[in-house]
Amino acid sequence: MSKLPVAKHLTNEEYKLLLETYARHNSAFGLEKRKDYTLSDIVKVERNTEENCLNVHYRNGDWWHYLPNRTWY
Repeated sequence: MSKLPVAKHLTNEEYKLLLETYARHNSAFGLEKRKDYTLSDIVKVERNTEENCLNVHYRNGDWWHYLPNRTWY
């Protein structure tokens, strides 16, 4: 599986979580807002074992918790 450079450290299962949650998250935005939240706008992905999620950071400074149930906050 070819991974985004910022997510190469993730396991395949974590990477699948990232992509599936990203797809759901992105589809919740309007078309204009989606422009700021493309896959290429992800600048850092951190494994958060304390909260059992991934911390996904975007170029615009926003970041989200991506949870195992494919939701975010």
